[in-house]
Order: sequence, then structure tokens, then C-alpha cells
Amino acid sequence: MTPMIDIVFLLIIFFMVAAQFARESNVELNLPAEQGEQDAEHDPSKLVLNILPNGEIVLDNTRGAIDLTELELLVEAVIAIDGATWQNITIRADEDSSTKILNEVLVILNRQGLSATRIATEQP
Repeated sequence: MTPMIDIVFLLIIFFMVAAQFARESNVELNLPAEQGEQDAEHDPSKLVLNILPNGEIVLDNTRGAIDLTELELLVEAVIAIDGATWQNITIRADEDSSTKILNEVLVILNRQGLSATRIATEQP
């Protein structure tokens, strides 16, 4: 009975830590207000790209900004290792960010064989 209790506590700790990491992947952004997709059920994203108003690309709060070459290597690795498709990648771009950066990110995704992606919006 004691080993089973230990395993339950380890699982609880694991899920608490995993939930914390999920919150850290979302950077505070002012997303554009659009109607967007109405489908509430979708696969969780394996990669969330945050584009800040100053043009920096951030994956999570702990790592900091990355450049486009590092992003391309990372996307290539996520596709090769996790088998990610366009449904598993979400772009969260601040409405005040440059569309040039967004277009460069989309070009990188297209080079990796992803012809579409999800772009996060807020409900108006």
C-alpha cells in the first residue's frame, strides 16, 4: 500500500509542475480581436510561438527571445521528434507587432512543410 501512495504523490507533483510549465508558455500579449475558430475541441499545441510588440520571438517566459535561425532548428526538431503537424503549432502575435516578423515565421514553417498554422486571437 505504501508504494502505491508514493506513486500517487509523485503523479500529483508531476501534474502540478506540468500545469505550471503550461502557464509559463503563454506570454502576456494583446492579441487581435477576431471571431476566429468556433471549434472548442482541438489538439494541444506542441509548440507555442509568441511574437512580442518589439518583434522578439519568445517560446516561454524562462528561455527568453530566440532568433529566426534558432526557431527554424527548433521547428525542424519538433516535427522530426514529435511528429508535429500544423494543428500542433500555435502563433500568438501581439496586435502591435510587425507583420514582417509574422511573415518570416510563416516562411520558416512553410519551408518545414507546414502550409498552415493556428494564429491565436481573442473573442471580440
